[in-house]
Amino acid sequence: MSLEKFLGGFLDWSKYSPRVLLALTFLCGFITFGNSEVLTNLGLETIQSEYRPYFGIGFLLSAIMFLSYPLVLVFKWTLEKGRKIIEKTERKKNYISWLKILTETQKVILRTFINKNTRTQQLNYEDGDVLELINAGIIYSPGNIMFFDRYKLDGMYTDFNLQPVVYTLLKQHPELLD
Repeated sequence: MSLEKFLGGFLDWSKYSPRVLLALTFLCGFITFGNSEVLTNLGLETIQSEYRPYFGIGFLLSAIMFLSYPLVLVFKWTLEKGRKIIEKTERKKNYISWLKILTETQKVILRTFINKNTRTQQLNYEDGDVLELINAGIIYSPGNIMFFDRYKLDGMYTDFNLQPVVYTLLKQHPELLD
């Protein structure tokens, strides 16, 4: 096995648990910086005198790898938060762009949600305007669409919910439905 392969495998810190790295840090630190009298009593004075530089390197590597765990967790958390904020902003932009090009029939449907101060209403599943609102992600069916609540002469009706983000947007910007 080559030295590069050995070091590469050793430095893959993600395979070591923080507990193992902490134990390695303490062990290497104890042998590197330990009191000669204590090490003599433990029979480790020869190891300390002969291999101190290697234990020093082990101490530094294991301490750095151990301390990197919280930094990596903070970094991952920050990236995830940033990704969610970006996704939320993009989703909001997409909703606004859809709300700006609604047909009059679609505006009437959405006005009903706002005027009744509700996020749920029964709509005709066969209506093209309703289907377009579904495809845009503005409304959605809260349950299984195969079971319709009402059969009427003019179509199949079931409950639909308005996306919370869209509901808030329409409450804040009623001009989108004018």
